[in-house]
Parts: sequence; C-alpha cells; structure tokens
Amino acid sequence: MNDLKRSLRSYERSQKVLAGPSTFSKGPDQFAHGITPYALDRGEGAYVWDVDGNCYLDTMMALGAVTFGYKHPYIQNAIQNQLEKGITFSLAHDLEVEVAEMMCERIPCAEMVRFGKNGNDATSAAIRLARYVTGKDHVLFCGYHGWQDWYICQTSMSGGIPEILKNYSHRFVYNDLEDLERQLIVFKGQTACIIMEAVSRIAPKDGYLQGVRALADKYNVVLIFDEVVTGFRFHRGGYQSVCGVMPDLACFSKAMGNGMPIAALVGRSELMSKCPEIFISLTFAGETLSLAAAKAVMEVIDKENALEVIEKHGKTLLSGINSLLTSFHLHDAVAVEGFPCRSVMIFRDYKNTDAGDTRTYWIQELAKREILTAGYHIISLSHTAREIDLLLEIYNDVFRGMKESLEDDTLPGKLQCPSVKAPAREL
Repeated sequence: MNDLKRSLRSYERSQKVLAGPSTFSKGPDQFAHGITPYALDRGEGAYVWDVDGNCYLDTMMALGAVTFGYKHPYIQNAIQNQLEKGITFSLAHDLEVEVAEMMCERIPCAEMVRFGKNGNDATSAAIRLARYVTGKDHVLFCGYHGWQDWYICQTSMSGGIPEILKNYSHRFVYNDLEDLERQLIVFKGQTACIIMEAVSRIAPKDGYLQGVRALADKYNVVLIFDEVVTGFRFHRGGYQSVCGVMPDLACFSKAMGNGMPIAALVGRSELMSKCPEIFISLTFAGETLSLAAAKAVMEVIDKENALEVIEKHGKTLLSGINSLLTSFHLHDAVAVEGFPCRSVMIFRDYKNTDAGDTRTYWIQELAKREILTAGYHIISLSHTAREIDLLLEIYNDVFRGMKESLEDDTLPGKLQCPSVKAPAREL
C-alpha cells in the first residue's frame, strides 16, 4: 500500500481551515480514507499523482470535467497562448462571440448563448428565465441539478432554505409520462418549466423524451435539458443531438472546458433575448482562459474524432466488466449501469454483506492497486486500449477477492477504512 504521509498531513491541516470539501463528491467520506489519497498534486493524460508522489490511473477525470485527459497538449497550448494576452478584461472579449457562434452551430436548440462558470450558474439562470418569460412559478424537475434553493429544498439536505420554497418545486419520475402529466394537471397554469437530465444511468424508453416535449407544448411550459453532465460527451451537439428532441433551453458545463471553469445557458432566441431583462451577472463569465479552452475542446472533438474514440473504449470496458461479473457469478451483488462514456458500478446487499461495505471494498482494493475511483467511470480520450486493458486486468483480481469474501461472509472484516458514504447525487 502506498505511503500517504503528506496526504494525511494535508487532510489534518484541512480540518482546521476548510469548511468542508469544495464539492461533496471530493470529500474523504466518498473514498477509502487513509488508502485513497486525500490530496493530488498533478495530472497528465489519464494519470494523477498525489502529494506523496504516488501515481494512479484516474477513472473519475475531475468528476467528469476532463474529457480529453489532463494537460491535453492542444488545449494546454490554447490556454497558454491566451494567458499571454490576458485573463479578464474591462469589456467583452471576442472569444465570447466566437465560442457562442461555435455552440450555436453545433447544438440544435442553441440560437443564443449566455456564459457562466459552473453548472449551477446555467441551471439557476435557466429557471429564472423560464419563470420570467412565462410569468409562472412552479418547477417540475427530474435528475440532479446542483445546489440552488429551488432544487435542494426537495432533498435530504434542505437546511438553510425557507420551507415555503418546497411548494414551488416538484420531482417527477423518469420514463413515466403519466406521472409528469399528472403534475402538469395539478399545477396547470402555474408551471414555468420542466427541467430534466435527458439521460442519466438508464436510457429513455422509446418515445419518452418525445412525449415530454409534447407535454411541454400541450401545457405551454418551457422545456429545459440539463446537459451539464451529458454535454460534449455523448455528441458534439449534446444529448439532444442523440435523442432528436429539441428543448427550449439547455445547460452545459463539466466537459466544456476540459477542466477549466465554464458553463453556458443556450436556447431559442425568443427566450434568450429576454436575459437582459432579468439579473444574471457574473464578473468572471467572460474570463478568457476558459473560453479559449472551450474553443479548443470543440476543435479537438472534431479533429481527433474524440467522442467516437471515447465510445469505442468505453464499450470495451463495459463489455469486459459484464464478462467478469458473469465469470465470477457476481450479478446478484454487482452491476454496471450507464453508457460507454460514463458508467456507474451498482452494489447490492448480498447474503450478510451490506451493499455499502461491498462498495467500500471496491474503492479500497482499487486504491491499493493504484486505481483512483469513487465507483464510476468517466472515460476520457486519454484512456487508450492500454488503460482499458489495465483496468480489466485489475478488476479481474478484485472481483475474484470480492466473490470469495462475499461467499464466506468475510468481506466486512477486510475493510481497512470507514464505510464510504452514498454519493451526493443520490440525494
């Protein structure tokens, strides 16, 4: 097991001065604390190095923000060239126009663009705009949409949010058109928008997203696709280009800048042209290093057929994992869900072993073998056939130990760290 002395010291220092992790998904309770490093120092390609100098193959890629690999040379060069010219200016920069034009050319619903720094900016702006243009207050949502009040008020972490806000936000069930229409009927004439992740772990049923579009039109509400996760990962034009359903507004971030902080609200000009009439204002929305990165990302997608390559290697990984699960007769305890570009390991209670312990064992044993994971895969362009083969070779070893430990009820006793908490997205 790797020496983590400096990493553990960094953690101890953090407890005195940091009021929690920058995002829940990076918290120590999401990993095998004491075995997974607390702090990283640098990254290159599909690999990262912790503060003790240990190297890991990264399967998370900055929570999905890095699509092409750390320090991708083309994107790095674009950032460095812009750094020589300046970062943030007193007036708009031409990169804002250029990147917006590129997005409008690629994304079906995009006729106009408004930039931000993270997904929360884009989804917050989308909700405010939808409420403004419709003159209605209620929001119907499905999926994960960030930490803003209108969404978090309906989760288990609603502290600090006025109770009354729950009256205006309503969760609907994915792949269930009847459930959505029931709520549209209940709040008829009061609903501003439907906001949803068009796809997450499972694919939409045939006709489902088309049905959502039809219901939005029938009840005269704004349809928003939250493409913070799916954008620039499934297709150059977002998941809406895959499913063939055009929302009124869409939110992008994550993979948009290959690690640089940037987001965008895009949509029909009829709606987007109203943005200046409401208060959406960010000093750093036009920051040029991130815009340069976003431009380079879109160019790499085209020049290197990046998304096709990612899908190819992701399919190999998914196929390999399922073959291993079959080989070890583990399907009752473990499954993998999702898509080639983004998949999630699902752990189930098995005999006397809790699913949480099995998940912890998975994260722990991979960390000991220098694989950085939180139980999911974000495949990047830098995950070549070599990295996929390496993952499957190590997974074979870990699955073998997992099977033996589950069958003889010894798995909980093999945990060398506190049990990993459920990911925040399951709020």
